[in-house]
Amino acid sequence: MNTRDRIISHALDVCCDIHNAKKDFILNNKNRYSSTIKAKRMFIYYLYNYMEIKHNGMKKYFKNINHATSIHHVNKFGFEVETYAEVKQNFERFLLEMQKFNVYGAGFYEKRKELKRLLKEINEIKTITND
Repeated sequence: MNTRDRIISHALDVCCDIHNAKKDFILNNKNRYSSTIKAKRMFIYYLYNYMEIKHNGMKKYFKNINHATSIHHVNKFGFEVETYAEVKQNFERFLLEMQKFNVYGAGFYEKRKELKRLLKEINEIKTITND
């Protein structure tokens, strides 16, 4: 198992712990319990926004999922994090646990954020100079 797979596996474990859900239910779409949906939504959001897995790539991790379902879960979880304090608190707890587990070394998330900011800045400069 490579580093990326270990991170993803740990993320699933943490989502299951936070929401008291079963891995099998999340990965195989076996039920629609609230706890399963909440854990699955958080996990998909994390995969998309933090592990940079595209919506079509979710098929590798979930049985019977399509890109539209992935988009829905990402958008819905983003809304819930912004709207509900409990969801935000759970996600912050999740991120804290993931940072503790972080095998890339201290500061990885901060470095990645900075790289994204710099890329955005470069693209803006390109747009301005092309006009």
